[in-house]
Amino acid sequence: MDDARLLLYAGLFAVLMLLLATLFNILGEYSRNRYAQQFAHWLRLRLLRRIVARPYGDFLQQHSGVLVKKVVDDVRSFVNDIFLPLLDSMARLTIILLLVATLFLVHPWIALGAAGGLTLYYLGIFRLLSGRRRLVSEQLKIANRGTYLHAQQLLGGIKPIKVHRAEEPFIGKFAIHSGQLAKYTPWQPIYANVPRHLIEPLAFGGLVLAVLICAARGQNISAILPNLGVIALAGYRLLPAVQLLYGQFTQIGTTLHALDEVYDEFLVAEKDEALDRGSSDGFFPQPPRLTWERAIIVENLGFCYPGTARPVIQNLNLVIPKNTSLGIVGQTGCGKSTLVDLLLGLHVPSSGRILIDDTPLGPGNRRAWRGGIGYVPQDIFLIDDTIAANVAFGVPEKEIDANALRRAAGAAQILDFIEKETPVGWQTLVGERGVRLSGGQRQRIGLARALYHQPDLLILDEATSALDNATEAEVMRAIDNLQGKITMIVIAHRTRTVEKCDARLEMRTLRRQSVPLLPSTSANRILRSSVSQT
Repeated sequence: MDDARLLLYAGLFAVLMLLLATLFNILGEYSRNRYAQQFAHWLRLRLLRRIVARPYGDFLQQHSGVLVKKVVDDVRSFVNDIFLPLLDSMARLTIILLLVATLFLVHPWIALGAAGGLTLYYLGIFRLLSGRRRLVSEQLKIANRGTYLHAQQLLGGIKPIKVHRAEEPFIGKFAIHSGQLAKYTPWQPIYANVPRHLIEPLAFGGLVLAVLICAARGQNISAILPNLGVIALAGYRLLPAVQLLYGQFTQIGTTLHALDEVYDEFLVAEKDEALDRGSSDGFFPQPPRLTWERAIIVENLGFCYPGTARPVIQNLNLVIPKNTSLGIVGQTGCGKSTLVDLLLGLHVPSSGRILIDDTPLGPGNRRAWRGGIGYVPQDIFLIDDTIAANVAFGVPEKEIDANALRRAAGAAQILDFIEKETPVGWQTLVGERGVRLSGGQRQRIGLARALYHQPDLLILDEATSALDNATEAEVMRAIDNLQGKITMIVIAHRTRTVEKCDARLEMRTLRRQSVPLLPSTSANRILRSSVSQT
């Protein structure tokens, strides 16, 4: 084989090897990123399930914008700025070890000197800047939280904000945290690249020093030039690898706040009895509803919110026979809604217990108990979807029962409106939070939602307090038609709202000591003897 053909074959082989190396690099990068993003998907779902499973009281103490940030932004930051760099660091470290091994074979003393010098150099700078990295990480944590929180407050309350001309104060609060992001984010690449500006002249100087030492020992320069060429080539590849490794560890150090945010959620006590536990595969189970035949019994019930000394409810005893109605009235702050939350299993009693017939309400049967409850709050939460999706709340579209929709809407006195007055009937979009509906329409859709699954217990928590008299009369007419058919608990400010209930309970705010809770004189006798709070 002549020299020309050998050169051709060698060139083609080199080009082929380069193409294969490029292909493997692309495949490796894709596989690494795909694995990281699949991990991010798994982590987002796991974190969201973990947050949703937290006790209801936790959501009263933490802003939803912060929780959204943890699920979306912090998981993204953790995977892109910590997890992926760790994967890359392992590859970089392998390359560095192989290059150092190559140097060691050529010239052991230079290899040991280069490895020791680079290690001490980068470790020294890493330690020197550690305080600044922690400061940047903490400030970015605060700023990220603030931007999410104030942006959600601004957009979520846009109507009252516009009415009260309060746009600028809210934008100003957002601007403070956005400015902090702009201030501290540029420092991340600075801390990562500081060593690079100094290491290149130092490395070149080290190479010159090695030549001078060899010359001083009387070694022939032409004899050491091949070794110096190998050392220079290895150094040319070694310095970028070490710099990238340092940069990745610096990036991890300045984004540890994302790891803290994600990790904090996984530290929620697994043994918390208020936790809504999922099944073994992480999904929330849908057990059959808890059936009962006789009564809901409240025994010596007491509750105190975490961090407060004064109880909201103390020594409450109550019996609610099945298919009767109880009206609960009282001033704001007397514990009406707290009692409802306890009956819904959203809070764990501080003392006493709640019995369903003879079965205590607890972590093991909480979800089954809620399966038989219809709940209508004062502020109806509507999703930006169709009327059908809002009535059959949480039911997959393909599983929505048209007959159940019409039955529930008829009982809620809103069927004619849906089928005759809306543009496309059940498929009419309600807009975000139901902005395209009136207050009375939203409330009756909420009532239809509560009746869709034919509950055994219907709870109306201040469901008509925000309505005008005419609209309230229409909603109450729909509720009155349910008397005697299901068990009802009606919470209201006004006595006339509960005047048709079988019994009425008047709650009063607890002062220094508990205040006796007296049944109203106009209530029926069904519950009179079974209600006391001492």
